[in-house]
Amino acid sequence: MKARRRPSMGLLLVALFLLTATGEVRSQAGLAGGDSYALAEGERNLSFAGIPVPNYSEVLGFSLGVVGVAYYKLDRHDDVCPPSTTGLFGFYSENNSWIGAAFQQIHYDRDRWRGILAAGTGDIKYQFNPAAIDPGLPDLFLDYTTATDFAFLEASRLTWNHLYLGLDVVTWTAEVRLEQDLVETEPQRYTGLGPMAELDRADHVFTPRHGWKASSHYLIYDESLGADRNFTKLFLKLTGYTTLGDSTRVLAARALAEMGFGEVPFSSQAIVSGNRNLRGYSDGRYRADQLMTFEAEYRWNFWHRWGATTFAGVAFAVDDLAKASLDDALPGGGIGLRYCMIQKYRINARVDYGWGDGDQAIYFSIGEAY
Repeated sequence: MKARRRPSMGLLLVALFLLTATGEVRSQAGLAGGDSYALAEGERNLSFAGIPVPNYSEVLGFSLGVVGVAYYKLDRHDDVCPPSTTGLFGFYSENNSWIGAAFQQIHYDRDRWRGILAAGTGDIKYQFNPAAIDPGLPDLFLDYTTATDFAFLEASRLTWNHLYLGLDVVTWTAEVRLEQDLVETEPQRYTGLGPMAELDRADHVFTPRHGWKASSHYLIYDESLGADRNFTKLFLKLTGYTTLGDSTRVLAARALAEMGFGEVPFSSQAIVSGNRNLRGYSDGRYRADQLMTFEAEYRWNFWHRWGATTFAGVAFAVDDLAKASLDDALPGGGIGLRYCMIQKYRINARVDYGWGDGDQAIYFSIGEAY
């Protein structure tokens, strides 16, 4: 396997422009995207969705988990506000990796306030290519383990014309276990704080069909905040949605960028991940200080609650996006099946099979990838 080089910025900027233009053509007005989440008189204000989560990846092997989510409105008479959610997730894998987490998402006061809270702990056995962090290191995949616990809080307020402004706080520990002396292995704690902004012009919170969203998050990790080293992270995301003929056929697309600056530790590098950015790759195999991904998905609701998808994309893991070329793109693609578990809120259970460059994975989850 050859060491990876870097992607061209020109094509990335063109793709970002096209995604924005596509979403703008079909954008809708209204808080929470303009769709009604009203409850009928006497209708139950609590819905559950839960599924077993059997997954497969080349690194973790087969895994089995469970995810359960409760959906409810904090004010049942607020017809504009989407439901808030409370969920639990956990899994155990063939290579003895495990994780457990809880999460809370809040929508309040006609969706003028939004919040996210998540916490968890785990012990995950990954792989990575040392040549990706230093071309002079061996060009092969090595096993490593990361033991971690984490907590994340985000609070935002609607300010003007669909724009939410807020604050992110995150704290987590990482202990990397690796036989070779290539990266830091002492337990480290990282605490970050920073502003966030989201412009939400999509027509639905959970499963949009029209419109677009753009968001940015900037986290500052500093010793004064309790971090063991100083660095910053910038996250950018742009998604667009449009129907093709009628509401049963939707084209969705997403562009993501994750950029680290300063003394970025190994455990905080951006990774190509099917659960986060590009389906078809095992978490942690490809990593760098900076990452950009693009993915498009065709969604077809072919019969009652049932739907199917096909998706394709590309990822670039590099140390500096400003010095990028197209030579070492990581392509990915796949197919999926959907079942609508809660029709009122368009809550889908999904299973996706993705394949990448010498890699493949299966994903079960509740909710669309984006």
